[in-house]
Amino acid sequence: MKIFIDKKEYFAKEGQTVLEVCRENDIFIPSLCFHKDLLPVEGVCRLCLVKTNKHNGLLSSCGLKVQEGLEVFTQDEDINKARKYNLELLWADHAGKCAQCSRNGNCELQELAKEVGIDTNDFVPEFGDFEKEEQLKILKNSLKNRVVDDKNPSVYRDNQYCVECRRCIRACKNIQALGLYEMNHRSIESNVGTAGEEPLDCIYCGQCSVYCPTAAINEKENIEDLKRVLQDSKKLKVFQIAPSSRFTLGEEFGMEPGTPVEGKIITALRKMGADLIFDTTFAADLTIVEEANELLGRLRKKSKGEEARLPMFTSCCPSWVLYVEKYRPDFIPYLSSCKSPQQMMGAMVKNYYAQKEKINRENIMAISVMPCTSKKYEARREEMGKDGNPDVDLVITTRELARLIKDQKFAFPDLEDGEFDKAMGIYSGAGIIFGSTGGVMEAGLRTAYEKLTCREMEKLDYEQVRGDAGIREAELTIPKTGCLSRELTVRVAVAHEINNAKKILDNIESGKSKYDFVEVMACPSGCLGGGGQPRPVDSEIRRKRREAIYKKDAGLPVRKSHENPAIEKVYQDYLGSPGSELAEELLHTNYNKR
Repeated sequence: MKIFIDKKEYFAKEGQTVLEVCRENDIFIPSLCFHKDLLPVEGVCRLCLVKTNKHNGLLSSCGLKVQEGLEVFTQDEDINKARKYNLELLWADHAGKCAQCSRNGNCELQELAKEVGIDTNDFVPEFGDFEKEEQLKILKNSLKNRVVDDKNPSVYRDNQYCVECRRCIRACKNIQALGLYEMNHRSIESNVGTAGEEPLDCIYCGQCSVYCPTAAINEKENIEDLKRVLQDSKKLKVFQIAPSSRFTLGEEFGMEPGTPVEGKIITALRKMGADLIFDTTFAADLTIVEEANELLGRLRKKSKGEEARLPMFTSCCPSWVLYVEKYRPDFIPYLSSCKSPQQMMGAMVKNYYAQKEKINRENIMAISVMPCTSKKYEARREEMGKDGNPDVDLVITTRELARLIKDQKFAFPDLEDGEFDKAMGIYSGAGIIFGSTGGVMEAGLRTAYEKLTCREMEKLDYEQVRGDAGIREAELTIPKTGCLSRELTVRVAVAHEINNAKKILDNIESGKSKYDFVEVMACPSGCLGGGGQPRPVDSEIRRKRREAIYKKDAGLPVRKSHENPAIEKVYQDYLGSPGSELAEELLHTNYNKR
């Protein structure tokens, strides 16, 4: 349908809001509560005000549906005055807090202040104009309803920065089906928090921090811990870099989403004091070999009519695993026993590499660069270590690494490309697509098919499990061969976001759906949309990241995990075979009701 915006003609789809049409056509309208991943919007920030030919007064464009013949005006004296006034009300509580804020320079509230023309310094109290008692009263009132929550290992909340946009409420409810945030108190004392202001007890996915426009919710920062580690000359500092982080970190330095910056990350880490840099993608390949072996064992039991505990669910996403442990413990036996790539790499560094180089594991500091806030929690799980020494000592997110690089004053886009250390730095295309939703499934099928049939898989691109649909289902027919006594049909499903995983669990429980293998990632688009990735993010940014990952996979000489020469060598020299006693000890784990 046709509508007019500022006297120009535009086409809109039925059901769209005026704000959505304006965003599609690059027409500026300020907003804080709107995000196209989190619809519908409540219109609470009152910044996206417009006028129309069909209504009296000012209306929030985020809730205004388009209709034929609608004329919209996005700029005039009344509109601009109201927007500025509403934004000034937010700054009255916020100003003066930017200098020490971790999001200073990357904050939506700051950006809107510049766009609307607000001098934020006008709202900073001049304490010299007040008596001492008045100064203390002002300070006390400004912090009266402040809530700081640092009780969990992954997410940090400080509501003095909150603008009550409620994006975190919608993210937790709509994406993860948990609904742990809510509005507390009333009137001027209202704030966003948890029930009874209890510490956040969740699955640590960090999606609330991704969608927060300010610093009210962030990852639990470990930058200072990392700086201390880098200064410790007695420790061997071994880093690993996750597959997806190399396609997202560049965004923090003005580069296009999906720009591969693997080599520049390696160079930056070496300049900061890293002794060794391995690739988590190597461990992703290791995960696939072990996971495919486990799946084959269950499928063989099924073919013999034995109890097989199918479907087998992937276990590389710690937020998904924690969701099952906390909310659906009846599905614990169906989780793969494989550790995540991060934890497999940590175990290999502190056992295989330490033994090979005759180094005491306690003299190694294993550090991960991850797209995920939940990895911080995962590294602290009791079962992820040996004799009290963790396999992974420290986890920093992609965003934290960006802040550290900026702190070091490196011109990141100009850095030369470095290379991983070879012992555990070689990877396949199957390992690299781990970073995208559907990637674990596709990588697993490439290996499982060839192990079952003893023949090469003709078409490696299994596009049925790719894309951004919330749930994808497919069937893979494995033909009868010399290695397989009869034709086998493997039914698979892929889900990202717990909201979709919950639907799969419900369908399995009711008997509506039957699968053999299910991949679940808690975050939108998998690790590409992880809770520790650069902000802002939306479906278009995630699409560009995803395309870059699959382009990388398509161009690699080795695209199957079991054909990675470094993986072959590890089994030959150390592990023996997939599922061996040593592999079970180092690379597998167990889960518990929590």
